[in-house]
Amino acid sequence: MRIEEVARGLCSKTRLNIIRILAEGDASAVTVYKQYNALFPERKERATIYRDLEVLYRCNFLFKKYDGDSKEIIYGLAAKRICIDIPGETVEVEP
Repeated sequence: MRIEEVARGLCSKTRLNIIRILAEGDASAVTVYKQYNALFPERKERATIYRDLEVLYRCNFLFKKYDGDSKEIIYGLAAKRICIDIPGETVEVEP
């Protein structure tokens, strides 16, 4: 992963807060939306949370899977640790 992708994923306070929520466990987009508005003073629209979940997914910070029982997409952290190599301009994501 390139540093630009990491910077893009982490440059938003909303995205950082979403990561904090998902650090507690995997959740659907609806659950993340509800928890976000319950935990943080700045309220966000559902579309904003969904869009930021997808940005984090495209930047490889999250995984997503379909839960056939609940018929929802579930998001979770792809890694608990990120190592940045500035001279090499690369990022290692560790599960």
